Amino acid sequence: MKYFVLSATQSSLCPISLVDDAILYMNKGQVSQNIEYGSLPWYSYKTSKNCELPTEGVLILKNKKIEISIRNINENIYVVDEDFKNIFGKYIDSDFIRIELLSENLEKINNKNYYIFRFNQIFDFTNVLDLNNSIYRLDNDFLILEKAEFLNNLDVNILKINNIDTAQDTFFISEFVKEEIEKNKYQGISIFDLSFAKWRNSDDFSFMFLGEDEVNKFVWPI
Repeated sequence: MKYFVLSATQSSLCPISLVDDAILYMNKGQVSQNIEYGSLPWYSYKTSKNCELPTEGVLILKNKKIEISIRNINENIYVVDEDFKNIFGKYIDSDFIRIELLSENLEKINNKNYYIFRFNQIFDFTNVLDLNNSIYRLDNDFLILEKAEFLNNLDVNILKINNIDTAQDTFFISEFVKEEIEKNKYQGISIFDLSFAKWRNSDDFSFMFLGEDEVNKFVWPI
């Protein structure tokens, strides 16, 4: 099976990350309570990996013009639009919970449906990578990729790799998932062939001197 890597991109319609642009609250009432977002269970390092996700959640966006196809909230918690929910839902066993995307004035961002979910198909690199044909190194037990090639007999359509460098922590998808994504209109992502993917790591700050077009030539975590 041929694999590709899903990468975040930077644009005026969708930031490369939601870290500075969005906060997930339990409900609308919580927005006005001046709560430190780090105290919310899905943001706390103590509870984010196994907490229950909000069933009446609202994602407050600072920029009303943002359009999201898929973005990370924290850890392996993601927000997706209806198209990505339908695609991912075919290949992973996860609960997708409907949320609202609102501005800071509690106005709807658009008329699309959005969902949050916790991704759980995460593998040790030794079980999915062809170690003889991949180029990588370990830094304090974290995997840093220079070139990734997957095992020929791997039968997983969407996956992530455990303990990979934070700058490379994104989805690997099969050609079947790629085809489904490309049938839809999407924002803020690129799909790279693994043979040509340009990787950076968390110690590389050279991107700070790059323009938007140059930044988007690299793989970025979603």
